[in-house]
Amino acid sequence: MAEKKSLVKNSIFNMIYKGFTALFPLITTSYISRVLLPAGVGRVGYANTIVAYFVLIASLGIPTYGVKAIAQSGETKEGRSRTFWELFFINLAATLMCIVAYYVFVDNFPHFADRKLLFQIMGLMLILNIFNIDWFYQGMEEYSYIATRSIIVKILSFVAMLLFVKKAKDYVIYAFILCVATAGNNLLNAWNLRKYIGKPDAGLHPGRHLKPVLILLASTIATEIYTMLDTIMLEYYHGETCVGYYSNPVKIVRMTYTVVIALVAVFYPRISYHYKQKEYDRCNELLSRGFKIMLLLALPCTAGIGITAEYIVPFLFGEAFLPSIGTLRILSVLVLVFSVAYFLGHIVLIATGQEQKILHATIAGAVINAAVNFLLIPSMQQSGAAIASVLSEIAVTTVLVWHARCSYHLAIGRNYVISLGAALAAMTAVVCWLKHLSWAVPVMLFVLIAAAAAVYFGCLLLFRNDTVMELLHKGLERLQNR
Repeated sequence: MAEKKSLVKNSIFNMIYKGFTALFPLITTSYISRVLLPAGVGRVGYANTIVAYFVLIASLGIPTYGVKAIAQSGETKEGRSRTFWELFFINLAATLMCIVAYYVFVDNFPHFADRKLLFQIMGLMLILNIFNIDWFYQGMEEYSYIATRSIIVKILSFVAMLLFVKKAKDYVIYAFILCVATAGNNLLNAWNLRKYIGKPDAGLHPGRHLKPVLILLASTIATEIYTMLDTIMLEYYHGETCVGYYSNPVKIVRMTYTVVIALVAVFYPRISYHYKQKEYDRCNELLSRGFKIMLLLALPCTAGIGITAEYIVPFLFGEAFLPSIGTLRILSVLVLVFSVAYFLGHIVLIATGQEQKILHATIAGAVINAAVNFLLIPSMQQSGAAIASVLSEIAVTTVLVWHARCSYHLAIGRNYVISLGAALAAMTAVVCWLKHLSWAVPVMLFVLIAAAAAVYFGCLLLFRNDTVMELLHKGLERLQNR
């Protein structure tokens, strides 16, 4: 892979893409929550959970494995075309089977009889999975295209929500627009693809990819079972309203994590390429840089969400969702946990061909999550589900990092640790002090976020944090060279 594309530029575009992708459901939920109310939000959230299981199986492990496969397929059009078509046909066969299974399941299971139309419409998410080829563009490091396409589609979708979702009974229309916003990008991907690959030839060997994608599928299934089990159990024990109280904090946490990891996710194709070339010093350098950048964002986001949860929830979702405040505080820990698991676990293990180790970790997490959910959800409702998620994800992250530890060496200096700890402590102290003010919720939230950011990054500059200083110098150089 010729290093023609700037990692800084890739990071910016990927952060825009991932951030907007994560922010989109949060922005729409802020509007939708006030229109559909907790019951409507929970109804659509439950349907989305069911179809997500089928999309998960249909995708196999290709969304993750495909990035590495394309990055390592060489710079020739023939090489990447062969890899793409092999993975595409695997995805096509799996998706077609899942489409049939989903509609048979929905049409014949009595539990869905009164919501059949909703589930049938949500099936569009599964149908459009045939063209889910974001992994190809990520492997090619075409983050500018991905970001531009995603923003255009989602803005149009949000406008459609404002125009057509007006009453609580419009939850079916909302589900349809949600499908278009989530999966509609795939059609543009297919149209744009002709510029990068040729037609399939007779020399395809899809079988060579089956083992790693099936291992990743098993890992993803184990993960999704325990991340979706909480939603299903909440609906069973306490109803759709409780699902609404839980699903909205989950959206905030996942949105934040997605934005944090977007800055360093662009390292994945480059790291995969260098591992294949046995350039291990370059891998260690990229991992060290990425990990420090990730911590700079993940730690303040984790602390900030936990401290300001009582302002975030009413501002985004309205007074009806106040029971979600405690749940959001518990789940805020996952921003850091998810980030570490992805960067020091998934990226390293997949790049080095150790996908089976991810399966070990997710099985352990699934067992812990299921056990704690059954113990806590009946009595603690959404808070019990949140505790189960945190405990299981900590277990998963521990196993992932343990397996991957021998494949890299991180170089983190003392100054970095001290400056980060001091900045985090100062930010927390200032935010807690400002919370004594009695201003309106929107004003308080804006003031707290602004003050936290100013204090945190001000302290990092004061202590001359090496990562912040490096990024600042690079930014100033770019401005001077223009």
